[in-house]
Amino acid sequence: MDRKQLKAQSKTLIKTAQPKPVVTAIIYLLILAVLSFLSYKLVGGSSVELQSVYEQFFGSGDGTYEYSAYMDPDQFAYAIQEAMPSPGAAILDLAIQIVTLIIGAGFTIFCLRTVRGMEASYWNLFDAFSMFFRVIWLYILEGIFIFLWSLLFIIPGFIAFYRYRQALYLLLEHPEMSALQCISESKRIMAGHKGELFVMDLSFIGWALLIGLADYLGAELASAIGPSVLSQVISIIGLGIFVQFFVLPYMDLTYAGYYVELTRPAQDAGFSDGWTPEL
Repeated sequence: MDRKQLKAQSKTLIKTAQPKPVVTAIIYLLILAVLSFLSYKLVGGSSVELQSVYEQFFGSGDGTYEYSAYMDPDQFAYAIQEAMPSPGAAILDLAIQIVTLIIGAGFTIFCLRTVRGMEASYWNLFDAFSMFFRVIWLYILEGIFIFLWSLLFIIPGFIAFYRYRQALYLLLEHPEMSALQCISESKRIMAGHKGELFVMDLSFIGWALLIGLADYLGAELASAIGPSVLSQVISIIGLGIFVQFFVLPYMDLTYAGYYVELTRPAQDAGFSDGWTPEL
């Protein structure tokens, strides 16, 4: 499969497709930013408090922790309990993480429709809610399978991760298929292509490093600004979001194009090019 051609196609679609993939990515990333900020407000402070408790009982904050003979176990347990987020906050945070996954699937729908030359819309971001439970069940099954393979060693888990990479695309395009069927079909069509997809992932590593650098500079900027709402927003969201405005549609359109090319023989054999998310 011609990786350069897929990337060139993605760059062309970024310029010509309607609605603009970059604009859709901006909307998507801003939604994620809001959700991330809400998540931090619910449980992020608890993480800071837990870190403070560990430093208080085990060390001085220099990253080295040692058990103290003078530590009161009851006092330590009480401090941990007080620092933990409330059950209600934890449940709300879990709901936010699930919504984040579903909207991410919606962005995949947008990319698939754009690559296929079908009518796309900003509202595609919310299309995956119509198959909410099946998308979540697919993620759960994938996670279980990858975890079980990882128990054998890191490499089998790594291979399993690539083996199931097309399962979400299959579910979104063929909602009549079950999660297990999508996983099995992904395993079949990825036979002989896992290394190819791994190389494609590596080809984007420069962009990933640029995003990481932008986030690092954002953290330094937030530290320089000092305690304020602005510094809090920068540290939570990161400056890498501005790089992702272009990188995210570029990458996701490329991966969607890869899936389309990978499944083209199956489509020629009778699969329909058109689809509508269903319950």
